[in-house]
Amino acid sequence: MSVSNSEDKKKIILTAAADIVKEEGVAKLTLEAVAKKAGLSKGGLLYHYSSKEALIIGMVQDWTYSYFNSIESLVKNNTKSEVSNWTSAYIQATFSDLNHDKRLSSALIAAMFTNPSLLEEYKKEYDILLGKLMNDGIDPIKVTIVRLAIDGLWFSEIFDLAPLDENLKNGVINELNHMIKEEE
Repeated sequence: MSVSNSEDKKKIILTAAADIVKEEGVAKLTLEAVAKKAGLSKGGLLYHYSSKEALIIGMVQDWTYSYFNSIESLVKNNTKSEVSNWTSAYIQATFSDLNHDKRLSSALIAAMFTNPSLLEEYKKEYDILLGKLMNDGIDPIKVTIVRLAIDGLWFSEIFDLAPLDENLKNGVINELNHMIKEEE
């Protein structure tokens, strides 16, 4: 099996696991269900992830890396300003995750439900990001308001707690972006 084929299979498995969490809940996340959804035998799944915990660790690592890497890429690709780069990228990356696959959400929920200690890597990355946000050239109070608003929007969306319609959600995001641009 080639490396790329192995990596492709891992991505298929992780996507299947995230979809199960998102569509059916963590209680339905079993190796058998993931193997079936991924179109693999249970043995094929076990070749890549030896246990449910290993699968959840893979989910958290993969989506954590993807999420924080997307924030870093947005910062590196922003040539406009050095002020508010991290905060702007945080808004954009989180908004993008909410509007697309929500796989990071599924991974974090699965880890919290099964073994909260699996979130340690995510927490470390989040703490590093917080340091960058707080040193982004914006009033720390505004950064905190933006972060809490984005985190609240994320929470509302993933748990389907009075989620905002698209117009209102876009308006909130635009207002948060406007709030940080006032500092430039």
